[in-house]
Amino acid sequence: MQTSRTMLLWLILPLFAVSWGCTSLTGAQREGPGGSGTAAEFFDVERWPQQLESSWKTLIGKGVDPQKARELYVDGEEMYQRALQAESDQRPDLFAQAAKQFKEAADRWPDSALEEDAMFMSGEAYFFADMYPKANDSWERLLKKYPNSKHLDPIESRRFSIAQFWLDLHHESPESFWAFNLTDSSLPTRDTFGNAVRVFDRIRLDDPTGKLADDATLAAGNAYFAKQRYLDADNFYTDLRKTFPGSEHQYRAHLLGLKSKLLSYQGTEYSGVPLDEAEKLIKQIQRQFPQQAAQEREYLTRAYAEVRFKKAEREWKLAQYYDRRGEYGAARFHYGILAGDYSETPFAGQAKSRLGEVADKPAVPPQRLQWLVEAFPKEQHSKPLIATSDPGKTRR
Repeated sequence: MQTSRTMLLWLILPLFAVSWGCTSLTGAQREGPGGSGTAAEFFDVERWPQQLESSWKTLIGKGVDPQKARELYVDGEEMYQRALQAESDQRPDLFAQAAKQFKEAADRWPDSALEEDAMFMSGEAYFFADMYPKANDSWERLLKKYPNSKHLDPIESRRFSIAQFWLDLHHESPESFWAFNLTDSSLPTRDTFGNAVRVFDRIRLDDPTGKLADDATLAAGNAYFAKQRYLDADNFYTDLRKTFPGSEHQYRAHLLGLKSKLLSYQGTEYSGVPLDEAEKLIKQIQRQFPQQAAQEREYLTRAYAEVRFKKAEREWKLAQYYDRRGEYGAARFHYGILAGDYSETPFAGQAKSRLGEVADKPAVPPQRLQWLVEAFPKEQHSKPLIATSDPGKTRR
């Protein structure tokens, strides 16, 4: 046991030495970007994992080496071309080998144009090897380091197709949330649906002005709509309407947003905001898309009637609540709204009838146990110790 600990110490010690800026174990320091300094100045706790990884690669002969990076990139290109010309059953393995060579080339020359190209090609090779999770991971690392990469458009196109593939596969054979995938390299380890939607979301965030940003937003909303997660779907449709006003999907975002709001409404015991927003969307659809609205006239008419009925139902519930408590002033107020604003609903007639019955009743019920209330001292408002001046008067 003591021998194992000693060996482990000798393995870790060089990593710390290199991370702290030492060129040797004798303590000679290396010069940093701003000149010479102590080990503490060069040691950054937040970058400890990266420093240790870089030091370990240096110790095992895989440190920064531009010439080696170029050689590995050329080898990767040759392997990639071999894979393109190979038989279909041999291609996945050859593409996977090319991907590894591109990945190592990127590691050997960080913060260079070659690294950017190698990370892109690594993802391409994994993509054609049908290893979609690894392809997406490679491209996400690339976009994190080079957010304005010249490869942005093809990357987002590939990622969109990956997300759509995962989504279609999930719809064909839905999996349990707790299911794990350990055999199919084209699928995530778990939660295929969640990973597909996450990729759609990342596409619109990584490239908000790109060609596929609005497509990805709509696709994510449709995915949640199909899963009957209407609140999540509505969030994406709302974002599409507001963030991409010139999108070709505006009409669909309005119509599907309307459906999501109606389906997400949970009854009189819950918020009525979905109904208010649904009513606004109906009016917007009729105003902004008159031709499409004419084609959907039957649905929009039915949806408007549904919204009006449910909003009237909420007013009726409130009026009944105050009526039962004997608070007839509040009850008359809500009955009046029903009679005036919702005359087309069946609640209007009931409200008018009840208004006549409670017309002469007191606005609030009489105070019970009045003698007990009077037994307690009444609140007296004390005058302020310092009088405040009249804000309307101006001091001179």
